[in-house]
Amino acid sequence: MRGRRFWCIGFCILLFDLFSLSSEEKAIPVLPLPDQLLFIPSTYFVGDRVTLRFSLDTSSIEEELHPPRMVPSLSWGVVHQIQLIPFKGKKGYEVHISFTPYKTGRQIFPYLELGPLRLEQIPVQVSSLLQTAREVPQPIRDQAMIPYLNVLLLLGIGIFLATPLIYLLWKRGLHAVLVLSWDRYRGKRLYRQLLRKLDHLEHRISTMEPNIFYSSLQENLRSYLSHRWNPKIIAYTTTEIGKLLGVNHPGSGLLEVFQRGDKVRFAGMEVNTHVLRSDLLAVRQGVDEVERTFWQQGRKVKG
Repeated sequence: MRGRRFWCIGFCILLFDLFSLSSEEKAIPVLPLPDQLLFIPSTYFVGDRVTLRFSLDTSSIEEELHPPRMVPSLSWGVVHQIQLIPFKGKKGYEVHISFTPYKTGRQIFPYLELGPLRLEQIPVQVSSLLQTAREVPQPIRDQAMIPYLNVLLLLGIGIFLATPLIYLLWKRGLHAVLVLSWDRYRGKRLYRQLLRKLDHLEHRISTMEPNIFYSSLQENLRSYLSHRWNPKIIAYTTTEIGKLLGVNHPGSGLLEVFQRGDKVRFAGMEVNTHVLRSDLLAVRQGVDEVERTFWQQGRKVKG
């Protein structure tokens, strides 16, 4: 009799506890889903890591929210992290939920316990690659050819066959022809550069000091003649250039310009614009004579 009484009392206590727990669960308010749910990426598939973002307005709630102590377990995927980031200047949170789905179709997030509140279940739509494919799978194609393969093959065969011919031509004087062609190109380029510099001096001749005029003129002449006659001529004195011009008649009229330039620069000799123009014309004529003689001989005149 006493045992039955204890059993009845224990059963009543158990019922009371269950009723209390049920009442507490029902007492937790449920927050409705926000209007805007942002999924990043917007379209996601099985195995993709997805971030769900939305905002919660808690201006009518006094208590602070906090993430669940344990991330919920899903039958269709894995939840990596749940974050609640408070707003600045107002009450509310931005919720970030990171998860990876492993099942396609419409899925449901369970209720999320955010402290004193419970968030309503969140629907999730996991896309399928087969459903989103817009093209019908194509049959296997033949092996693709490398672009311009035929052209490359012909070019390679041509180079292979031409190599012995190029070698024979090289041994029989092709090297000398190439060197001569390069010298001709380089010489013409230096000649044209000198003419441009002489034109520049002529445009400024009325505003230049005579010593500056002769200094620039001699420098440009030495640079040109060093490529036409002797590389050392760029450092020659006027006396040494006179000896060289005495042996090589082409351009002998340049010596007088060098001598007058030294007198103006170092002895203070005074000259007018007419003399400057006359010397500039003599330089043009002397350079033309040097250039013509050089190409007639087919080689540089060595001093």
